Amino acid sequence: MSYGPYNQNARKFFDQYQSLTFQQVHSDWFPLLEKSSGLALDVGAGSGRDALALAERGWDVVAVEPAAELRRLGEAATVHQSIQWVDDSLPDLAEIRKLSYRFDLILVSAVWMHIAPSSRERAFRILTELLAPSGNLVITLRHGPGDGERVFHEVSKAELDGFARNSFVVPVTFQLASSPDQLKRPQVRWETVLYRMP
Repeated sequence: MSYGPYNQNARKFFDQYQSLTFQQVHSDWFPLLEKSSGLALDVGAGSGRDALALAERGWDVVAVEPAAELRRLGEAATVHQSIQWVDDSLPDLAEIRKLSYRFDLILVSAVWMHIAPSSRERAFRILTELLAPSGNLVITLRHGPGDGERVFHEVSKAELDGFARNSFVVPVTFQLASSPDQLKRPQVRWETVLYRMP
């Protein structure tokens, strides 16, 4: 995928992400975590909002953001927190895999629609290989049209469930897995899926 829009309009996206709180975006799944802290990977960390919220809740966080300008803003906003920023991206996460970490939580928020369908099965497999035992993989799916600036692909929970069956992770069901867009875009809705490593 191209990170051009996120670099060219980094401040706009930073301000947009920061206009919502972690609680507004992630209150549907966060209470389901068995561990209240641990090692977390935030893939596509953007402004650092979610990484910071996790760090403030006691998590050690590795924040992945491939757009250099957005990553610079995110690093500045989360300085002095237990957050390690890494220039990396799906589907390969090559730099993260070099670290040999296993994560108790992997968050892929507002990223999956950027990944080409031909790369998704590999991306999902790599994510599950990075999970620790009992670790959780959370993916938020964006449904709706593009914005003329960025390329979005169609996504579905059924596709992810198929990948999960081949990756030995178990879907976790919960209420309110589908929600309207917090930024009030009428044609956009979000769906959250959670998988747990046995």
